[in-house]
Order: sequence, then C-alpha cells, then structure tokens
Amino acid sequence: MARISRTTRELVLKSRDSAAQAVSTYNDPRSYFRTGNFTVLMIIAWTSLFHAIFEREKTNYFYKKTNGRYERVDGEKKAWEISKCTKEHYRENDPVRKNIELFIKLRNQIEHRSLPGIDPDLVGECQALALNFEQKIVTEFGQDNSLVDTFFIPIQLTSSVRNLPKTKNEEGVLRLIKDYRSVLEPDVINSQEYSFKAYLVPKIGNHRSSSDIAIEFVKFDENDPQEMKKYEKAIVGIKENMVPVANANLLRPGVVLDELKKAGHDKSMSWHIEMWKKYKVRPAANNSNKSNCKSEYCVYDSAHGDYLYTEKWVSFLTDNELSGRNRSA
Repeated sequence: MARISRTTRELVLKSRDSAAQAVSTYNDPRSYFRTGNFTVLMIIAWTSLFHAIFEREKTNYFYKKTNGRYERVDGEKKAWEISKCTKEHYRENDPVRKNIELFIKLRNQIEHRSLPGIDPDLVGECQALALNFEQKIVTEFGQDNSLVDTFFIPIQLTSSVRNLPKTKNEEGVLRLIKDYRSVLEPDVINSQEYSFKAYLVPKIGNHRSSSDIAIEFVKFDENDPQEMKKYEKAIVGIKENMVPVANANLLRPGVVLDELKKAGHDKSMSWHIEMWKKYKVRPAANNSNKSNCKSEYCVYDSAHGDYLYTEKWVSFLTDNELSGRNRSA
C-alpha cells in the first residue's frame, strides 16, 4: 500500500475485510440470509472505502452544525453516510452509483427481516456490487488490496432457479426492486456495472491440458471493435437458440383481450389502452424511454418494437377492474 495516513490505512483494511466477509457469506452454501448479510456487509465496505478516499484526499466528510461545530454521535464526529458519499463521488446516472443506491434501499428494507426469496432476483446486481468494489479499491489503493482470491463461481445443483412461493414481505421488496429498475435509463440497466450478466458456455475440446481451468472470465472491452464482433457473433448464436422461449408467458394486447373474453369479459382494444394508461403500466407511444414499464405487468420487446403483457396483468384486470374492486397498480 502506498504511503498513506494511519486513519486511511485502517479504513481501507476495514473496507476490504467487510467486503471479504460479504463475499464469503454470499458463497457459503449454509447461508440462509444470503442477500441480506451480503448487503449489510457491502454497505459497510463501500462506506469505509469512500471515507478512506476522502481521508486521503483531505476532503472533510463530517457533518457540521450551523454554528460551525461538528455534529457528534456518542462523542465521535458524525461522518457522511453512504448515500451522501455516493452522491459526492459519482455523477447522477453512473451505473456504479445506481447499483449502490439499489442496495441502500434494500439495506433499509431487509436489515431486520429474513427474505431468502429475493436471492434469485438479485444475483446480477450482487455480482456487480462486488466487482465494482474490487475495481475501485484496486484503482484507489493498489493491487495488494485485491479480493480476487475470494471470488469463485458457486457450484449450482440445478440449471435453473426454483420458483419458490414468496412471503408477503418478499413480494413487497421485489416490487421495490422492480419499481427501482423500471425508472433506470437503458444505458444504466444494460450496464455490467449495474448488473453483471453473463452466458456460461461449455468449453469444448478433446485435449485438456493440466493448466486449463474449468471456468474463466474473458474481459469484455467494448472499445475493441474486433472483440466486439466476436462477442456479438457469439451472443447472436446463443439468442437464436433462446428465441423459442424468450417471450414465453408474455402476451400481445389481443391475446390479453382473448384471455379476458374466456373469463367472460368481452372488452375492446380502446378499453385496454385506457387501462394501461390508468395504471401507468407502460409509457406512452411517443415516450423516448420505451423500457419504463411496471415489469410485473408489461415489458418492452425491443426486437419487435412493441409491448408485451404478463399473465399477472390479466389477473390484475380481472380482480381489480372486472370484479367490482378497484385499486392502484
């Protein structure tokens, strides 16, 4: 570690240790409160890392009263909390900032609850939070502080995530996550720094050397045109195999009306338009942010330039517009 003050060094060590504990907890197969523990520990890690950066740069990151004296908590100066640190360090629409801010919201929701049912929905964001931290601590304080030895691919016992029943608390937090994602700019939601997404493709070969590893990450460099072409070619091949199931369980507007008709409710297309406008399920046709949908009810299909609706939307209309009840989506 470069020559830094004792306070800065202690903050870096605290930050690194908290992140290491977070990754260890997340990868522990015995962990039941996986995302919750990971979130709390990573918030501590990021907060300490921000404080270490401010300390090194001699930025005053403590709150002051109107009279100029420092605010204190149990005799100690009150330091900026993570939300303040994040806003000070990253621009408004930075994917790293948006990723951290999601976990700030989650920390406030899950700190006192056990919500294992949300784990499958946050894998990408959890991975991005840890990878962003790794890159930041190495960039700011050197390779000696890397956590790379703690990052492993957890062994999976199934090729897909089981769709277990959700508790009322879990459904509430999942709505928070979906609402948060729905207002993000496309550049943010598609960024690997907001949510890490990867295809795991089998390595095929007849002659494996002793130095081969089973799984390896290839760094994605969007500034390398030749590499981009290789990735695009591979992704197109994968997506072609996925097309038959890509939009499974998603319904076009006409199919929504057909489903309602089967249930005894004969409605027109203009009525359906009135409904999605009423509940703000999707943006208007002239809205530039096509993906700003309530994802539990509607998604934008960029390949075909139209909107598709979920079976949950059909149920919502049936329960809340066609059965005498009425509530907000």
